[in-house]
Amino acid sequence: MLGDLRSALASGERQLRIKQGFDPTHANLHLGHAISLRKLRKLSQWGHEIVLIVGDWTTQIGDPTDKEISRPMKSRDEVMANAKTYLDQFHLIVPRENARVVLQDEWYGKFGLRDVIELSSRFTAQQMLAREEFRKRMEKKTPIPLKDLLYPLLQAYDSVAIKADVEFGGTDQLFNILAGRELQEMLGQPPQSVFIVPMLEGLDGDQMHKSKPATAIWLVDPPNEIYGKVMSIDDKLMPHYYEWATELPMEEVRTMLDALARKDLHPREAKRKLARTITTELHSAAAAEEAEREFDRVHKEGNAPAEVTNIVLTPEPATLTLRGEIPEIGIVDLLVGASLEKSKAAARRVVEQGGVKVDGARADVGTLVAANGDVLIQVGKRRAARVSFR
Repeated sequence: MLGDLRSALASGERQLRIKQGFDPTHANLHLGHAISLRKLRKLSQWGHEIVLIVGDWTTQIGDPTDKEISRPMKSRDEVMANAKTYLDQFHLIVPRENARVVLQDEWYGKFGLRDVIELSSRFTAQQMLAREEFRKRMEKKTPIPLKDLLYPLLQAYDSVAIKADVEFGGTDQLFNILAGRELQEMLGQPPQSVFIVPMLEGLDGDQMHKSKPATAIWLVDPPNEIYGKVMSIDDKLMPHYYEWATELPMEEVRTMLDALARKDLHPREAKRKLARTITTELHSAAAAEEAEREFDRVHKEGNAPAEVTNIVLTPEPATLTLRGEIPEIGIVDLLVGASLEKSKAAARRVVEQGGVKVDGARADVGTLVAANGDVLIQVGKRRAARVSFR
């Protein structure tokens, strides 16, 4: 498959139609999506046609990839609201020239029951159930709704509908993409080549995913947030980020990683360059420089972010603990009471991730704050509030 693609690109005999699909399960795209989008941009610059498919129908089912339980169905209104934001975000990286964005509704909006039956007849239940996610569910006796089995078929038919020559996708999409290749052959089309890119880790070290917004670096994040988020990743993720999350030449990347491995380059300096590079590529060099200055102001000089909100809080009596003469409030209750987080679960998560400081000291879930006077609370790199108790 890779050989076929290499030959087609090298020959330059014709324009290739290159496809990638995105399910609008969240309003934004993240840095992991940029890996394939940058490659699509290059192919567009070489004159090939890029087709970006917004999965307005597959999203309503939910991709079973990496899920050991069925995803809840989404309403069409919710899906379309998210899809609107995708149109502009695609073009933050992929130019409009030689590219078009299409909705699956162009073909599935005309589908009837007979079409669904015909499509389903092309594959067997055994083929679908051989997929790892379904196998795990069967072992655990977790229900597998029939709608989940339809997802790979719908993604596969996308390739038939647009007559794709190549499909791009992450490693998690290999099963679906190969199904598209197989379906094309069944229906008399040349089978598409497959171009798979790696997944990028989020701030928690696990796969960056739209379903985990707190750990993602979004393409539309402001420069300060992008810079700060990159600075917060684990050092061991830097090689993967340098290779896949930046556009730096591989020779420069290898030189830097070799220096890092030999300890000729301090990890902090390597990470600062990484944060500057990613912020520059998503915004501008000037924005990256300003973001770095703000990061240093907050973290090196120990200052709070430039914008600090003043909040007056009267704690609920049930949230207070009295160990002496001054009542104390737990950091989780404080974040929720001051509206710095929407729920206790969200507050606990951000504290456990090391994202909260009290008067400059990092908090943990057991941190108690004296409920008198005032205190400076920092949440992440950009949010800060001076809470006064009464």
